[in-house]
Amino acid sequence: MIKTITLALVALVLASCVRGGAEAAEGETTHLIIIFHVAEGHLEDFLPIMTGINEGMSGEEGFENAVVYRDADDPLTFTLIERWESRAFHRAHYDRIVESGDWANILAMLTETPVLRYNEKL
Repeated sequence: MIKTITLALVALVLASCVRGGAEAAEGETTHLIIIFHVAEGHLEDFLPIMTGINEGMSGEEGFENAVVYRDADDPLTFTLIERWESRAFHRAHYDRIVESGDWANILAMLTETPVLRYNEKL
């Protein structure tokens, strides 16, 4: 049952990564914006993930940097903006964290599936 729910959440996340708008060319720098709503009681585990994201992902091929914002009015809401050399690099990273179970661990700390959107800088 839990495995089925996790797979359904992963499917939703993957669908949100590719829906809407024209896709950036695979070789272009892309910005991924993710909004996380953390469940009460999980902030202590979630916060170190956000504060250590640049260091933790520095070895990921194609990762350039990340900036994390915490909502001033809702301290359980975070916005993560990642910059990647291309969508392809991010997709490879995403596939690895899903396969390893790390993404499922993050999802378990949230109240809802995060919103993921690829963006292009104007």
